[in-house]
Amino acid sequence: MADQAGVDSEKQVAATAHVVESGDAVTSSAQGSSSLGAAQKTMFWGQENGPQSMGDTSAALFDKISKVLAKEAELISTFEAQINATLKDFTGTEQDNKLQLAKIQEALNRVDKSDAAVAAKAAQHELDKLFGTFGIKSPIQLPMQSGPTHSTSSAGSAPTTTPGPRKY
Repeated sequence: MADQAGVDSEKQVAATAHVVESGDAVTSSAQGSSSLGAAQKTMFWGQENGPQSMGDTSAALFDKISKVLAKEAELISTFEAQINATLKDFTGTEQDNKLQLAKIQEALNRVDKSDAAVAAKAAQHELDKLFGTFGIKSPIQLPMQSGPTHSTSSAGSAPTTTPGPRKY
């Protein structure tokens, strides 16, 4: 099966580290901008209208930048939480699917060891013996007796089946 869903754990760990680093960097920038806004004191700009207005405008600019960066950091944090929750759910789904496939395999094994399977194998053996008395290999092989027909390959494909008995 060419289209498979899965999580590349190595890439996910690397991507998660980058998301965390980005969130930390934006948070740090927001805090730095806030500090720059708070540092715009009258004592540095003076009492004159022009410089004081410039100081107030600078403080407002740094405060707004800080708020935008804080919201961006919050968005990154929300993104990280949502991705982690989704990956946790997906990993659980993958595990559930593996368990279900194992149950299917167990069921197929039980069928293979059932009384009906034993009886069918015995009947096939008797048929093979009869043809053997004529010196030929039995041309009749019952579908369920020709070997395992189910697959649990790692490719994730569904178990294969063989046709049932045919009417002649």
